[in-house]
Amino acid sequence: MTHSQPIRKVLIANRGEIACRVIKTCRKLGIATVAVYSEADQNALFVRMADESVFIGPSPSSESYLCGDKILEACRLTGADAIHPGYGFLSENTDFAKACTDAGINFIGPQPESILAIGDKIASKNLLAAKEPSIPLIPGYNGADQSIDNLIQQAIQIDFPVLLKASAGGGGKGMRIVREASALKDEIEMAKSEALRSFGSDNLLIEKYFSNARHIEIQIMGDKHGNVYHCFERECSIQRRHQKVIEETPSPMMDDKLRHEMTTAAVKIGKLLRYEGAGTIEFIVDDATRKFYFLEMNTRLQVEHPVTELVTGLDLVELQILVAQGFDISKTQLPNLQLNGHSIECRLYAEDPENEFLPCTGKIRRWKQCTAESVRYDSGIETGSEISIFYDPMISKISVWAPTRDQAIQKMALAMRETVALGLTTNRKFLIQVLQHPRFQAGRLSTRFIDEEAIHKQNNAPHPDEDRLAIVPMLWGWHLREQARSELRYIPSGWRYVKHKKQQDGYVGEVAERTIELQYEHIVKPGAWVPPNQKQAEKKFEVLYRAVVAGEEPGPWRTAKVGLGKVVVEEDDLGERSGVLRCTIDGVTRDYNIANGSIELHNTEIYVHTKDFGGKQILFARKDKLKSAAEGEDDVFSPYTAPMPCKILKILVPTGTVVKKNQAILTMESMKTEVRLYARHDGTLKLNVGEGDMIEAGTTLCDIQ
Repeated sequence: MTHSQPIRKVLIANRGEIACRVIKTCRKLGIATVAVYSEADQNALFVRMADESVFIGPSPSSESYLCGDKILEACRLTGADAIHPGYGFLSENTDFAKACTDAGINFIGPQPESILAIGDKIASKNLLAAKEPSIPLIPGYNGADQSIDNLIQQAIQIDFPVLLKASAGGGGKGMRIVREASALKDEIEMAKSEALRSFGSDNLLIEKYFSNARHIEIQIMGDKHGNVYHCFERECSIQRRHQKVIEETPSPMMDDKLRHEMTTAAVKIGKLLRYEGAGTIEFIVDDATRKFYFLEMNTRLQVEHPVTELVTGLDLVELQILVAQGFDISKTQLPNLQLNGHSIECRLYAEDPENEFLPCTGKIRRWKQCTAESVRYDSGIETGSEISIFYDPMISKISVWAPTRDQAIQKMALAMRETVALGLTTNRKFLIQVLQHPRFQAGRLSTRFIDEEAIHKQNNAPHPDEDRLAIVPMLWGWHLREQARSELRYIPSGWRYVKHKKQQDGYVGEVAERTIELQYEHIVKPGAWVPPNQKQAEKKFEVLYRAVVAGEEPGPWRTAKVGLGKVVVEEDDLGERSGVLRCTIDGVTRDYNIANGSIELHNTEIYVHTKDFGGKQILFARKDKLKSAAEGEDDVFSPYTAPMPCKILKILVPTGTVVKKNQAILTMESMKTEVRLYARHDGTLKLNVGEGDMIEAGTTLCDIQ
């Protein structure tokens, strides 16, 4: 008989948005919470949300969030009687789950035996082949001989293309598509290295890669009484670097017959394992034949769980906690669960789609969420949060619900346009373009959608409204100066003794070579002299302006105006300002979200966001911020500079070596992504970095002469 195990205090062995998510449900259930945090996260939102917090080490996850002994010690210090592992880190680590049990800590997840049996991709395929042969498996190799030579031979026998996968992990880490034999050795070495650092095991499996397939997963929930139920499917085919970026439910390809077959297979796997808690069975579905193949099982809560919650009304974290306490889930709505409407989730990342989705780091200078009905944010950030080199660059998950898929797409596009994340490069415009793509809207999806449509390679032109909007940072600067103005406040803005020469201001927009010169003059109407006793909020500023770009025809003359009372300014502890500027350009009034570095506008980048230009912020830099080539500025376009902050993992060739074109020089890592640097031409190598070095973006890594 299963006895109740009441939980009074939960330690969340994770960080960021999932830590915030678990804390919210614990608070709803009246359960106290403990956060653990690294050096990089000491000021993070989730740390402040928790009732208690414990510092567990330096920023690298290998020295903090992956240290099970430190997490168990934090339980001892705080008296936490349960651990929620979230996703990633130690959430699917058998040894950690067992250590929790041995220490008398309730691990909110499956039993260690279940994780061991199915969580490893190789072991799971062997188990299903032996115990549940009705579950179709992808052709591949999952043997014990993990030597590089054997893996190469096995891949050649399977036939190309093949997919290398970390046996112990997920989230796209340690995963490579290989299309020809000549690339196998390098790709296997990199996949093994990444898998070992991310999951503690370098074991790989090799599978036949389906070039036109969907990724569809089934959410299941089991308990200690032998019950296992499904919570329908999620379509996760929109991926980049083997990581999901848009998920939805129900799947647009699903019919009743296929849904019954896939959910039945998923429940069979759960019952075979006597599975407890939340789990996800992932399948590859051949779009042409509608046949599905078992891919893997994730023995944890999925990142994309909100879409399931929105169409079912469930709280999956609450169910996890109830199961851990011995609750019988047959007494919930799970046996008679119904789908209601359609839900879509987009993952907003700090990354540059135009630069092969490379992660970006930096400070979020302004964060503002869409307030429309049925829009949900799962996020661990706020204005002022830092996206660091050490962790995944996801800013927020944004989910919507609507009665139909078409309405959900429309609502998600609205939510993305209204989401403000100023200060660093994000994939927001890219997500909007995917949502608006005819193929996506028709539901014709595959895991190669992004590669085939190449949407991320179509974004390089300057924004068509860039010249018109260049007046916005100037008006923002006027407002800040007027706020700080203490002398001669009765003289109207822009009053000049020499009137025949127009004032000028200069900005560089989205394309660095394109400098926008603003020519403007103040429109001073009769009675514009402001009496000394007039309120500052009543002041208005109106200009006639045009944009002039070298080599282009001057733009048309336009009018713009703003009043002091139409601006909201927020200032952080460091004096950095952001806010909303409501101004009128050519008779149309809009709100513009803005962020800049300080009250001093010189040498400052100014970020402008408005809902009407498709989701991409425009970054304006003051002209005097630029340096000429004569000033000796490093060549940021050099092929041998670090594209982002990173750690040098391994030097592959010593300095002084004569290298050949395309020869690998070094391996570096940023935000869990491993990248190799290759020689672009023959020459003698001079290294400027060493193994273990932490490198800033733009650092020259080497020279080849």
